Amino acid sequence: MIFSRVVPVVTALAMAACQTAPKAKAAKLAFEPDASQSQAIKTAVTTAMGRSDLDMDPGRLSENSILIVRPVAVPGLADRVPGTPTRFTLMSTGTSCYLLEAGGDMRIELPNMSCA
Repeated sequence: MIFSRVVPVVTALAMAACQTAPKAKAAKLAFEPDASQSQAIKTAVTTAMGRSDLDMDPGRLSENSILIVRPVAVPGLADRVPGTPTRFTLMSTGTSCYLLEAGGDMRIELPNMSCA
């Protein structure tokens, strides 16, 4: 008797939970980032990757969803680059923006960024 009353309630709650989770999608920044926002993105990426010798252009994220992060060449040895480029895709779930590493599991949160 109790079982017949509990099952519909549990089913309804489970269905409601599935419907409220927003799906992740590739996004672009809603506006071209200003200098402080660009620096915030660079800082988040360099901190997450544990490297300070990286080159990237966060401003391009207002045009497309891909951010390519390249290691800086060794000074004086332009053909010597310590590592390979890493591709990130700007993703959005609801109001949250984050960078997701292509082919990896690194996720870099970008608080205070507006994605479209």
